Amino acid sequence: MMPGRTWNRVLLLALFVMFSLNTWLVRILVTVSDSDGSGDSDSKSLVKQRDTLLDTVHVLQAKCKGDFFNVDQQQVNSPTDDKAENTDVCLQQVHVDSKDAIILGHQRNTKGFLTIGIPTVKREKKLYIQETLNSLIEHSTRQDRKDVVIVIFAADFNNDYNNHIKDLVESNFKEYVNDGFIQVIKAPESFYPPLENLKQNFGDELERVIWRSKQVVDYAYLFSYSIDVAQYYIQLEDDVIATPNYVQSIREYIDLNQNEQWVCLEFSELGFIGKLFRSSMLQRLSQFVMFFFEEQPIDYLFKYFNLLHAQQKSFLRAPSIFQHIGTISSLRDKEQVAQDRFFETKRRAHGDSNNPPARVFSNMTPFSMYLPNLAYSNQPGYFWGKAPISAGDYLLIVFDQPVRLKRVLVDTGSDAHPQDILQAGVLEVSRKILPSSPTKGTPVCTEYEKLGKFTEKGQIDVDDLEKTLGYDVVCLRITMIRSQVQWLVVQEIAVWTAW
Repeated sequence: MMPGRTWNRVLLLALFVMFSLNTWLVRILVTVSDSDGSGDSDSKSLVKQRDTLLDTVHVLQAKCKGDFFNVDQQQVNSPTDDKAENTDVCLQQVHVDSKDAIILGHQRNTKGFLTIGIPTVKREKKLYIQETLNSLIEHSTRQDRKDVVIVIFAADFNNDYNNHIKDLVESNFKEYVNDGFIQVIKAPESFYPPLENLKQNFGDELERVIWRSKQVVDYAYLFSYSIDVAQYYIQLEDDVIATPNYVQSIREYIDLNQNEQWVCLEFSELGFIGKLFRSSMLQRLSQFVMFFFEEQPIDYLFKYFNLLHAQQKSFLRAPSIFQHIGTISSLRDKEQVAQDRFFETKRRAHGDSNNPPARVFSNMTPFSMYLPNLAYSNQPGYFWGKAPISAGDYLLIVFDQPVRLKRVLVDTGSDAHPQDILQAGVLEVSRKILPSSPTKGTPVCTEYEKLGKFTEKGQIDVDDLEKTLGYDVVCLRITMIRSQVQWLVVQEIAVWTAW
């Protein structure tokens, strides 16, 4: 029988080999399903590699007595030499003394809804964190801030920088520090493993390997500190801005996926920005990334973590609610211009329209959170319906109160997606809604009158309606009169009322 020490090393070697696969390969492995034998040899090979990875993890889990996946187990205690070797190999708790960690602010007495973790280290020539904090404050409500905590981790090895961050936050955001909305923490250097003789995976230069390895340890510290702060944890960077009502958007997306098996929800497509976890997962996530801190960047590690906990697809909310604004990296001499494609800032182009209160419905399937109401509301974004789109499909606006229309304009397609227009459709109105219409489902309106057809460019603009209609309207409907294979962007629905 193989000695315990040698067996552990074999296990580690096998797992390291598996984790050296690039992210794209892992994404393929988890999406390839076991077929009935009709698949080609490449697919079967990928399935076999996927299963080998999972089997290796299961063996490691068993060998480590479940410590890898057990948040509550402190460590493996055993008097035998072989079991003691397990204690060295298997993951241990990453302990953070929260009272010693805080250098500004205080912990609240009750557990909140959300922790926002923001590590910050010195960058050459530029400091973004004040802009980040201003955005998070501006785009949250007073009630939001009672249930959210921002934890800023001053993570530089240069204490002068850490003290500068502390002073900056204290002088500019004192009100939010005093009420517990903002905390500043730092870690003792003894928390960090030696950042020497690191593996230079991916052909990276040593300076980059040290930078990304330390970054992984920074995250581990933040995770461990944040375990008991709130119910959920979301990762941001110190050069990020938020969209309006971002806290409410997070709540809604969590609710939307309450029946899904998820480990991580994503609110930005970029790197590790906007990744949300349950706080109950933070201890094992901290353990996991510490175990592989020199192997791969955090961008890869969190995806492996998701995979190992049986999350086999990404849960990416679009539109994104966070955008990366930094161009100067914390890695010396590195500039990085990375923009989230799904972050929307554009609001209604026709700001003089008054769009009376209404509910918006559609039988078309939206892409992620590009929901029908975004075409009508003043929130950033638009409605984005997925193909196929059939004749008879609709987008329906039901006004809270009957309105006398003056003008209606509908614009489809966008600069980024100019082909996603309404290729053939009509605009209709109704003054009658059936009393038996469901309160939660789509209301039923009758006796529609056509206002006009959409142009070849997917637009319609009808005016002087107060003269031509002569009655108050309850429902406004866009109806497809021909099927199309192209997706549909409804950029804006602008409504002007006569009074």
